[in-house]
Amino acid sequence: MDVSAVLVGAFLPFFIRGRFDISIISFPHPAERFELITIITFGEGVVGMTDFFDVRNFSMSPVLVFMVILALFGCYVMQIHYLCSHHRVERALRLMFSHYFIVIAVNLVTVAFKFLENPSASGMFTAGLMSLALAVFFISIFSDSIYYHDRFRFGRQDAGISVICLIIGTVIMVMSRKSIYGFLIGAFVIVCGNLCMLFKKYYEKNKY
Repeated sequence: MDVSAVLVGAFLPFFIRGRFDISIISFPHPAERFELITIITFGEGVVGMTDFFDVRNFSMSPVLVFMVILALFGCYVMQIHYLCSHHRVERALRLMFSHYFIVIAVNLVTVAFKFLENPSASGMFTAGLMSLALAVFFISIFSDSIYYHDRFRFGRQDAGISVICLIIGTVIMVMSRKSIYGFLIGAFVIVCGNLCMLFKKYYEKNKY
């Protein structure tokens, strides 16, 4: 009953259509709050990755872990903060619900990294969990493309690039599931590919 109450309370407003005065809503306010919650979640993810860092036995694995998280955060910032316009009059329902899944996805990425350092965890399961988490993350942030500034568009080519990066990275993680470096490289391919696509979109419209 508790779970049902939470789900109904969280998602029912998305399906209710009625008379609502949207002029009383300040869109920048919820956008700022959702960004803050996501930043805190990323911060918790970074703290959770401290087990990878060992000053006595330096390796590239903690560097790759940090690069994946940093690039993932860069994707979020480029999409939500720079490409989306916060100065608008809307209920921000999609922004709110998408951030539920963004936070869940970031937490799942952290869990996947935890499984990665556990030798008894299944490599195939860990690769699948990471791929699912990243897929949920990018679907969620790209669903907010309706809030783009007028000069930006999220088209089929952008979606195709994102899907291709996800497929290539997933294949690398699955094929290299017994290697921590192969796994991290696969995850980095997915995140870095999407970051480059978003940065290119932003740069091309602002270079003049």
